[in-house]
Amino acid sequence: MSQVSTKLYEFGAFRLDASERVLWRGEEMIVLPSKVFDTLWMLVKEEGRVVSKSELMEAIWADAFVEESNVSQNIYTLRRTLGVDEQGRQFIETIPRRGYRFAVPVKLLEGASNGGVSANDSQAIAADQTELVTPSAPAEKEIRPRSALRYGLFAVLGILILSALGFSVYQFVNRRAEKDHIAPIEQLRFQRLTDSGDVIHPTISPDGERMAYTRLDEEQGSVWIKQIATGNSIQILPPSRKGYRSLAFSPDGQYLFFRDEADSGSIYQTSAFGGAPKEVADNVWSDFSVSPDGKRLAFVRRDIGRNPYLLILSNIDGSGERQLIASQSPLGDGGVAPAWSPDGLKFIVVGGLQWQDPILLTIDVATGQKTELKAPIWRAVTRAIWTPNGKHLILAARAIDEQTSQLWMLPYPEGAIRRLTNDLEAYFWLSLSADGRMLVTRQQRVVSHLWLLAGADLKKARQLTFGVRNFDGYNGLAWTPDGRIIFSALTNNFTDLYSINPDGSNRVQLTANAGQDNTFPAVSSAGRYIVFTSNRAGSRQIWRMDIDGRNQKQLTFGEGQKESAQYAALSSDGREVFFIKRGAEPEAIWKVSIEGGTPVRVSRLTGASAEGFLSISPDGKWLAYYHVSANQRPRDEHTLRIGVLPTDGAAELKLFDLPVRRPITQWSADSTAFDYAAGLNSSSLRRQHLDSGESQKLCDFPDRIFNLAWSRDGKNLVVSRGEQQGDALLITNLP
Repeated sequence: MSQVSTKLYEFGAFRLDASERVLWRGEEMIVLPSKVFDTLWMLVKEEGRVVSKSELMEAIWADAFVEESNVSQNIYTLRRTLGVDEQGRQFIETIPRRGYRFAVPVKLLEGASNGGVSANDSQAIAADQTELVTPSAPAEKEIRPRSALRYGLFAVLGILILSALGFSVYQFVNRRAEKDHIAPIEQLRFQRLTDSGDVIHPTISPDGERMAYTRLDEEQGSVWIKQIATGNSIQILPPSRKGYRSLAFSPDGQYLFFRDEADSGSIYQTSAFGGAPKEVADNVWSDFSVSPDGKRLAFVRRDIGRNPYLLILSNIDGSGERQLIASQSPLGDGGVAPAWSPDGLKFIVVGGLQWQDPILLTIDVATGQKTELKAPIWRAVTRAIWTPNGKHLILAARAIDEQTSQLWMLPYPEGAIRRLTNDLEAYFWLSLSADGRMLVTRQQRVVSHLWLLAGADLKKARQLTFGVRNFDGYNGLAWTPDGRIIFSALTNNFTDLYSINPDGSNRVQLTANAGQDNTFPAVSSAGRYIVFTSNRAGSRQIWRMDIDGRNQKQLTFGEGQKESAQYAALSSDGREVFFIKRGAEPEAIWKVSIEGGTPVRVSRLTGASAEGFLSISPDGKWLAYYHVSANQRPRDEHTLRIGVLPTDGAAELKLFDLPVRRPITQWSADSTAFDYAAGLNSSSLRRQHLDSGESQKLCDFPDRIFNLAWSRDGKNLVVSRGEQQGDALLITNLP
C-alpha cells in the first residue's frame, strides 16, 4: 500500500488523523460521527487549555442553534470510546462552570504515516461506516464565531421553537422488517432530561410537569425534583449512605414515596416539595406501586424460612396490611414491582425466575387468582406498567436474542407485541404520566474492559481488552494455574467464555453455543477443568469442560424451569463442585462430584438462604456467599451481608455486613481474607480480614469495578472495570 504523509496528534495509545478525520488505536481505525470527531479534534489541538461549551458550540455548530446537551453527549461518547489512559485517567476532564480540557499529554507528529493504510483504503473503510458519519467540512476549517447579537437571536428563536415543538432526538435504527412486530418508532419523540450519568429511578409526576430522580455519587445518594419545562432542579432529600430507590408520586402529585436501599427495606413518604420523611411500610423485598386512588401500596415480601413469595397490600399509611397470595414460584424476582391496573382491580406481576424465561401474570386484587398472559419468551423483564386506558402494557424487557433490555408495548389481554426502542443502550425503569402522553425511562450504558495490576498498584494498571461496547469479565473472571485468564464476553448478543494471556495476547473462545449464555467460570487447581454456568439445556445449570474448551458436560439437572444451579466453585483438590441451587426450597449451597452424580446439600441455614455469588478459599476451608436473613434489617447504610461458611462444618458461620452493591468476593492467596468492591459506585477495592474483622482499603479506582480475580500466586490482580451510566429520557408521541 502507498503511504500517505499527514499530520497526526498522538496521545496515549491513540493517534488522531486531522486530514482523514479518523482516530487510530494502534492499527485499529475508529470512525467517529462527524460532530464527535470535531469535538475531539478541537480539544486535542488546544493541548490542555480549558475550552468552554460556548466555544465548542460556535466552532462545531456555527450555522445552527443547538442546546448545550449536544456538547455533553459528544463528550460522553468520546469518554466511552477513549476509556482511560495507562494511569487510569480520563482523557477529557470537566472543569466545573468553565468547560472541558484534554487532560493527557498530546504529541504532534508532522509528516507521519497513517499506520500503513493507504488513503484509498481509509476512504473505503470510512465509506463502509456511512451510517455513523455525516458530511462535514475538513477538520482544519476556520472557526467562524457568531456575533453576540446573532447568537442571541438564534437562542430566542430556538427557545420559541422548543416551546412549541419540543426537542426531538432520532437515534434508532430498525433491526427487523416485519411491520406487525415493530412500533412506528419514527413517530416517537425523544428528549434527554439529564446528562450527568448518575441518575436512577427517574419518575414523572402525574401531571407530567415534574420528574423525581435519584443521583448517586461514590458514597451517597440524594433525591431531586426537576421542572421538565424549565430544566430547574432542586434537592428534596439530602445525601444519604442508605441510598434511595423505587420512587413513586401519589396520584395527586403532592407526595413522593421511596424505598430504602437496604435488603429488608422500608417505604417512606415525604412531601414532593421537601420535608421530613415518615416510614409507611417495612420488610419490603421489591419495588412497589401506589394504587390509582392513592389509598394503598403493593409490594412483594420474601419468607426466607419457608421460601414463598408474598404479595402484600397495605393502606397508604402502612396500616391494614394483608397478604393477597403466597407463591412458591418467584413473584417480582429481581425486585420488580407489582403494577396496579388503571381500575385498581388487578396487578401485572413478573413471575418465574428472572433471567430464566420470566412470565407475565395478572393477579385479581379481590380473589388472588393468577392468569398467565400470552407474551413472547423473554430473557428478562425488569419493569411492567399499564397505559391509562388499560388496553396496553409497556415493558422494559430483554428479548431472547438481544443484548440489551428495550422498551415494548403489549396489547392487553393479547395482541402483537410492538417495539418502542431499538438501539444499543439498555432500559430498566419506566414511569408514565396520568394521561399516558409522557413516558420517562432510564437509559443505561455499561462498558467494561479487563485490566491487569501488579498487586493492587493502580499505577501499574495495564488495559488488556478494548472496544466501544465491551462487556468483558462482568459475568466471570478466573485464573488458570499456568497464568492465563478466563473471562466472560459478549458474542453476538450472548455471553461466552474466553481465555487470554496476561499481556492481552492469544485470545481464544472456549464456548460457542449460539443463543445461550455461558458464565461464571471456575478453574480446577490442577488446571484440567473449567466449571461454569450455562442455560443451554433450558435452565441455568452447572457444566464442565476441559481447559481448552473441549468435552463439555452437564453436571447438574433441574426440574424444568423450576430449578437452577449457578455460581460454581471448585474444592481445593478439584474433585467437588460447589454451587447455589435455586428452586422450590430456600436457596442453598450444594455440591456435586466433578464427574457428575447426585448433588448433596452443604448449607443448612435457619431462617436464611445462601444466594449468589459463591467463592471458595484457596485452602478449601471456607465458602463465601451472599447471605440473606429473615431478620436482616440494616438501617445505617447500603449493605449486603456476606456469609463465610466452613466447607466441613467444623467452624461457626461468620457474617459481615459490607457496603457493596454487587456481592462478588475474591479470596486472598493465604485464605485469611477476601476482597470486594465497596461504595455506591463500586470503585473502592477493600480487603475484609476474617479473624480481626477489620476492613482494609487496597486502592480506589477512577471507575466502577464489576469483577476481580487474583492469580494463584497472589501477585497479579485482574479486574473487570469500566462505566455504568444512566440518564433520564423522555419519550412522547407514543403510538
